[in-house]
Amino acid sequence: VISKQAGVPEEALFQQWLDQCFMAEPDMSVVVRVVDEDESQSLNADYRGKDKPTNVLSFPFEVPEGIQVDHLGDLVICAAVVQREALEQNKEPQDHWAHMLIHG
Repeated sequence: VISKQAGVPEEALFQQWLDQCFMAEPDMSVVVRVVDEDESQSLNADYRGKDKPTNVLSFPFEVPEGIQVDHLGDLVICAAVVQREALEQNKEPQDHWAHMLIHG
């Protein structure tokens, strides 16, 4: 996780959350990408037909038959939407980030 956007948790915190998710499968991996609202809106329009930014998009990795890989896929999280939702829902921002990571 690399982001220069304000309010984005440190990479170590993302790793801690992912470690909890993958306790049964510690070798699993996922790519987490933090994007701005413009990129989130573009991806949401392209892949879901919804022309607005969204909090998280999931892109499962489609493993070709006969190949063994421990990669689940990619998550794209929009920092601005997550921050805004946390405020609207009276949640701690880090709690909402954790929710988005697990939900995705």
